[in-house]
Amino acid sequence: MSGASPAVPLRVVSYNVRGLRAGAPAVARVLRDLDADVVLLQEIPRVLNWRGRCAALARRADLLYAAGGGTTGGTALFTSIRVDVRDVEEHRLRPTPGLRRRGLVLARLAKDGVAFGAASIHLGDDAGERARHLTDITALVNRFGLASMVVGGDVNEEPGAPTWTRLASHYADAGAAVSAPTFPVTDPRRRVDGVFVRGPVAVESYGVADTAQVQKASDHRPVVADLTLTP
Repeated sequence: MSGASPAVPLRVVSYNVRGLRAGAPAVARVLRDLDADVVLLQEIPRVLNWRGRCAALARRADLLYAAGGGTTGGTALFTSIRVDVRDVEEHRLRPTPGLRRRGLVLARLAKDGVAFGAASIHLGDDAGERARHLTDITALVNRFGLASMVVGGDVNEEPGAPTWTRLASHYADAGAAVSAPTFPVTDPRRRVDGVFVRGPVAVESYGVADTAQVQKASDHRPVVADLTLTP
């Protein structure tokens, strides 16, 4: 008689890398130290050989480049070799006159045979645009039809604000009990970056990385969520 399939641990990192202004080596060292299964990035290169630069960053970080960059407004998704990439989608969101075009990466993934989805998002500075884009993102994610889903990114507003509240009503805010600020990196006062989960996904731990290397690599601190996937 066979027993139940074991739960699968999954480490997810969400990180706004500020266009690699501090250099790809600095960001790569942070990512190597965090040793994540899935990395959800924002402000990744989106001009001038952006696909090659994204892939090069992933290699430096001992990760695999799955998708994102110039076609997604600077969001991207990397994985470790422990994760199988089954499908990826790159989407541009509805433009707002006078503002930079936003987008997202969606991926169907699996670890140890357990399927799940992941999305990297970066909402804008305008509150009205954030609300519209969250509606679009929700529709795209729901179309995926996966029971287990992880969404991470820079929301550009804090918990309690309208769009964050809507996002947390569709997903569990993995860091709700911690409330660790992520921005700015040297003296963080605002929690604008987060990881959100839906379905049979348990949050085991959640934190915000703060090392000497993190202080050098970007103006945001990376969010680290240790999760468990239930088959």
